[in-house]
Amino acid sequence: MASPVFVLITLILTSAVELPPTTASKSSEADYIRRSCGVTLYPGVCYSSLKPYAAAVHHDPVALAVAAANVSLAKICDASLRASKLRPRAAGRVAAALRDCVDSLRTAAEQTQQSTAEILKLGPSARAGGPGVAWGVSNAQTWMSAALTNEDTCLDGFDGISAAKAAAATDVCNRL
Repeated sequence: MASPVFVLITLILTSAVELPPTTASKSSEADYIRRSCGVTLYPGVCYSSLKPYAAAVHHDPVALAVAAANVSLAKICDASLRASKLRPRAAGRVAAALRDCVDSLRTAAEQTQQSTAEILKLGPSARAGGPGVAWGVSNAQTWMSAALTNEDTCLDGFDGISAAKAAAATDVCNRL
Protein backbone atom coordinates (compact mmCIF):
# COMPACT_ATOMS: atom_id res chain seq x y z
CA MET A 1 0.00 0.00 0.00
CA ALA A 2 1.27 3.44 -0.87
CA SER A 3 2.34 5.62 2.01
CA PRO A 4 0.47 8.89 2.53
CA VAL A 5 3.62 10.95 1.94
CA PHE A 6 4.28 9.35 -1.45
CA VAL A 7 0.68 9.77 -2.52
CA LEU A 8 0.68 13.41 -1.50
CA ILE A 9 3.91 14.06 -3.35
CA THR A 10 2.46 12.61 -6.54
CA LEU A 11 -0.68 14.69 -6.18
CA ILE A 12 1.31 17.83 -5.43
CA LEU A 13 3.28 17.24 -8.62
CA THR A 14 0.03 16.80 -10.50
CA SER A 15 -1.58 19.98 -9.28
CA ALA A 16 0.96 22.46 -7.97
CA VAL A 17 3.23 22.76 -10.98
CA GLU A 18 0.27 23.19 -13.30
CA LEU A 19 -1.14 26.07 -11.24
CA PRO A 20 0.14 29.59 -11.76
CA PRO A 21 1.80 31.11 -8.73
CA THR A 22 -0.39 33.29 -6.58
CA THR A 23 0.71 36.89 -6.47
CA ALA A 24 -1.93 38.18 -4.06
CA SER A 25 -0.46 39.04 -0.71
CA LYS A 26 -3.73 38.29 1.10
CA SER A 27 -2.85 34.69 1.81
CA SER A 28 0.16 33.66 3.78
CA GLU A 29 2.68 31.10 2.65
CA ALA A 30 1.13 28.59 5.05
CA ASP A 31 -2.28 29.16 3.48
CA TYR A 32 -0.76 28.48 0.06
CA ILE A 33 0.58 25.17 1.37
CA ARG A 34 -2.82 24.36 2.94
CA ARG A 35 -4.70 25.12 -0.30
CA SER A 36 -2.24 23.11 -2.36
CA CYS A 37 -2.47 20.18 0.05
CA GLY A 38 -6.26 20.36 -0.07
CA VAL A 39 -6.25 18.53 -3.41
CA THR A 40 -4.26 15.59 -2.07
CA LEU A 41 -5.51 12.29 -0.72
CA TYR A 42 -3.99 13.03 2.69
CA PRO A 43 -4.24 16.81 3.17
CA GLY A 44 -3.26 16.69 6.85
CA VAL A 45 -0.11 14.69 6.22
CA CYS A 46 0.71 16.88 3.24
CA TYR A 47 0.30 20.09 5.20
CA SER A 48 2.26 18.93 8.23
CA SER A 49 5.06 17.66 5.97
CA LEU A 50 5.33 20.82 3.88
CA LYS A 51 4.43 23.60 6.32
CA PRO A 52 8.04 23.88 7.58
CA TYR A 53 9.01 24.88 4.02
CA ALA A 54 6.31 27.55 3.60
CA ALA A 55 8.71 30.49 3.83
CA ALA A 56 11.00 28.99 1.18
CA VAL A 57 8.10 28.04 -1.08
CA HIS A 58 6.28 31.39 -0.91
CA HIS A 59 3.58 30.98 -3.56
CA ASP A 60 5.82 29.26 -6.10
CA PRO A 61 4.43 25.99 -7.48
CA VAL A 62 7.86 24.83 -8.66
CA ALA A 63 9.38 25.42 -5.22
CA LEU A 64 6.42 23.59 -3.67
CA ALA A 65 6.89 20.58 -5.95
CA VAL A 66 10.63 20.52 -5.20
CA ALA A 67 9.94 20.73 -1.45
CA ALA A 68 7.44 17.88 -1.74
CA ALA A 69 9.93 15.72 -3.63
CA ASN A 70 12.63 16.53 -1.07
CA VAL A 71 10.34 15.52 1.80
CA SER A 72 9.68 12.27 0.00
CA LEU A 73 13.40 11.71 -0.59
CA ALA A 74 14.16 12.28 3.09
CA LYS A 75 11.53 9.69 4.07
CA ILE A 76 12.93 7.18 1.59
CA CYS A 77 16.48 7.68 2.84
CA ASP A 78 15.38 7.35 6.46
CA ALA A 79 13.53 4.09 5.75
CA SER A 80 16.43 2.73 3.71
CA LEU A 81 18.92 3.53 6.47
CA ARG A 82 16.70 1.83 9.04
CA ALA A 83 16.28 -1.27 6.85
CA SER A 84 20.07 -1.40 6.39
CA LYS A 85 20.61 -1.27 10.15
CA LEU A 86 18.01 -3.97 10.84
CA ARG A 87 19.30 -6.38 8.20
CA PRO A 88 22.35 -7.77 10.06
CA ARG A 89 20.15 -8.79 12.99
CA ALA A 90 17.51 -10.44 10.83
CA ALA A 91 17.42 -13.98 9.53
CA GLY A 92 15.67 -15.94 6.83
CA ARG A 93 12.79 -14.35 5.02
CA VAL A 94 12.96 -11.13 7.03
CA ALA A 95 16.63 -10.65 6.09
CA ALA A 96 15.81 -11.27 2.43
CA ALA A 97 12.91 -8.82 2.56
CA LEU A 98 15.11 -6.18 4.18
CA ARG A 99 17.85 -6.69 1.57
CA ASP A 100 15.33 -6.34 -1.25
CA CYS A 101 13.77 -3.36 0.48
CA VAL A 102 17.10 -1.53 0.69
CA ASP A 103 17.65 -2.13 -3.03
CA SER A 104 14.13 -0.96 -3.90
CA LEU A 105 14.43 2.14 -1.75
CA ARG A 106 17.81 3.00 -3.23
CA THR A 107 16.20 2.92 -6.66
CA ALA A 108 13.23 4.94 -5.37
CA ALA A 109 15.63 7.58 -4.06
CA GLU A 110 17.33 7.85 -7.45
CA GLN A 111 13.96 8.15 -9.17
CA THR A 112 12.84 10.84 -6.75
CA GLN A 113 16.01 12.78 -7.53
CA GLN A 114 15.21 12.42 -11.24
CA SER A 115 11.75 13.81 -10.56
CA THR A 116 13.28 16.80 -8.81
CA ALA A 117 15.61 17.34 -11.76
CA GLU A 118 12.62 17.37 -14.11
CA ILE A 119 10.81 19.89 -11.92
CA LEU A 120 13.86 22.14 -11.82
CA LYS A 121 14.15 22.01 -15.62
CA LEU A 122 10.72 23.62 -15.76
CA GLY A 123 12.01 26.70 -13.98
CA PRO A 124 10.64 29.99 -15.25
CA SER A 125 8.58 28.39 -18.02
CA ALA A 126 6.43 26.63 -15.42
CA ARG A 127 5.96 29.84 -13.50
CA ALA A 128 4.90 31.60 -16.69
CA GLY A 129 2.87 28.69 -18.05
CA GLY A 130 5.22 28.37 -21.01
CA PRO A 131 5.30 25.62 -23.60
CA GLY A 132 6.57 22.27 -22.53
CA VAL A 133 5.25 22.58 -18.99
CA ALA A 134 2.84 19.68 -19.41
CA TRP A 135 5.65 17.51 -20.78
CA GLY A 136 7.97 18.37 -17.89
CA VAL A 137 5.25 17.78 -15.32
CA SER A 138 4.49 14.44 -16.96
CA ASN A 139 8.16 13.46 -16.75
CA ALA A 140 8.31 14.42 -13.06
CA GLN A 141 5.14 12.44 -12.37
CA THR A 142 6.53 9.42 -14.20
CA TRP A 143 9.68 9.43 -12.06
CA MET A 144 7.62 9.78 -8.87
CA SER A 145 5.30 7.00 -9.99
CA ALA A 146 8.30 4.74 -10.55
CA ALA A 147 9.60 5.66 -7.09
CA LEU A 148 6.22 4.82 -5.61
CA THR A 149 6.30 1.45 -7.36
CA ASN A 150 9.68 0.74 -5.79
CA GLU A 151 8.40 1.77 -2.37
CA ASP A 152 5.50 -0.64 -2.81
CA THR A 153 7.93 -3.36 -3.90
CA CYS A 154 9.82 -2.85 -0.65
CA LEU A 155 6.65 -3.15 1.39
CA ASP A 156 5.37 -6.14 -0.60
CA GLY A 157 8.45 -8.08 0.44
CA PHE A 158 7.09 -8.21 3.98
CA ASP A 159 3.74 -9.73 2.97
CA GLY A 160 3.11 -13.05 4.62
CA ILE A 161 5.71 -12.59 7.35
CA SER A 162 4.24 -13.50 10.72
CA ALA A 163 3.36 -10.72 13.14
CA ALA A 164 6.03 -11.92 15.53
CA LYS A 165 8.69 -11.39 12.87
CA ALA A 166 7.13 -8.31 11.34
CA ALA A 167 8.62 -5.77 13.75
CA ALA A 168 11.30 -4.90 11.18
CA ALA A 169 8.66 -4.40 8.51
CA THR A 170 6.60 -2.18 10.78
CA ASP A 171 9.64 -0.12 11.69
CA VAL A 172 10.59 0.43 8.04
CA CYS A 173 7.00 1.06 6.93
CA ASN A 174 6.43 3.66 9.62
CA ARG A 175 9.31 5.70 8.20
CA LEU A 176 7.79 5.91 4.74
